[in-house]
Amino acid sequence: MFGYDVALRENVLTTAAYFPIFAEIMKLIRYLPLIVVALLNLLGCVKDESYARQIIGTWEITHYDGRVVADHPEEFPQPRNMTFQSDGAFYETGTSRDGFGSYSINGGDIIIYMQGRAVFTIKIISIDGSSAFLDVSTQGSAVGIKLKKMK
Repeated sequence: MFGYDVALRENVLTTAAYFPIFAEIMKLIRYLPLIVVALLNLLGCVKDESYARQIIGTWEITHYDGRVVADHPEEFPQPRNMTFQSDGAFYETGTSRDGFGSYSINGGDIIIYMQGRAVFTIKIISIDGSSAFLDVSTQGSAVGIKLKKMK
């Protein structure tokens, strides 16, 4: 085993002597984990900004806890909408929480504040220009909702 390590090390040193570029590549490899971490951090920031831009507008809740809202008029008598404004204002209508407040985005989470305190958290599962899938967490329980962008 010991002899193999020495032979391998000598082979690498000999290769580096014949191919100077190999020595440079070996130096760069030690920085690879640092480069990967930096890229992941950069991509995380880009995603936060993307969510912040994509969530702006008025969204109609089309599915709630796996059920189509329109199929349950007794439970959902009026359209349920959520509005996110670019200045951080939040409005919700057609639910038991009708009202307004503010929101902030932290990673893939949207925290909703009403009357100065965090009321619920929305986890962004996916979002594109016209639809979004979210998990809404209030008081320890989570409900999946699907939204359609209105404007």
